[in-house]
Amino acid sequence: MNDKFVRWNLSRITTGSQVFDSVFGGGLPLSSITDVFGSFATGKTQFAFQNAVMTCMHFLDSKMQDGSNEVNRPVVLFVDCAGSFRPERIAEISSLRNANPDKVLGMISCAYVRSISEQLEVSERLLDEERFSKCRLIIVDDITINFATELDEPEEIFQRQFLLPTYIRKLAYIANRKGVSVLLTNSIRSRSDSGLSETTGEVIAQYALYRLHFKRADKNRSARFEQPILARGKECHFEIEPPGIVP
Repeated sequence: MNDKFVRWNLSRITTGSQVFDSVFGGGLPLSSITDVFGSFATGKTQFAFQNAVMTCMHFLDSKMQDGSNEVNRPVVLFVDCAGSFRPERIAEISSLRNANPDKVLGMISCAYVRSISEQLEVSERLLDEERFSKCRLIIVDDITINFATELDEPEEIFQRQFLLPTYIRKLAYIANRKGVSVLLTNSIRSRSDSGLSETTGEVIAQYALYRLHFKRADKNRSARFEQPILARGKECHFEIEPPGIVP
């Protein structure tokens, strides 16, 4: 088969949460971008951690059925733009879900990026390096922080509005080319014309299949679906406990 063509795989890996699986149809969509945005401490990164663990557990179960004990290439790439990656939290979720924490962490590759150029470089490595050939989930947390920090002056907005869509378009290409799920987390910012809204959300909306707005009021957390149209307005109410997001 010509390597320019992709054989589509529609199987999904559970998010580990009944309420999210019910709306997603079993798990995060493959060959697509899912955008999760919201204020600080609403559960975005915890959602990313849990999906990383569930993806690794899926592959560990598959290897056990095949009689193999090792996965020698990462199946999850966590692109850490905000210093948010916490291996101890990954280990905790894994252990409380009856998975070996060391094996789960061994299947996750974390790229620490602190600039736009580093962020762009990682996307090129995803396409070029054989070690990422088994990757099933790509997480970018927080996708816009480097762009908003480096290109925040009025005269730099045009450059930002060029580079960010180019980057997201590359992620969409990778998602389709490799048949993987791409999970983005993003912040919200105050806009004088419309109050609080997703940081450059109008750009991300063009490429994301699912967009979820995470909210928190006291201890009550929820995620409201903004895209696609058929899911718009649906809400998932959830809690964060030591094993992760429930129910």
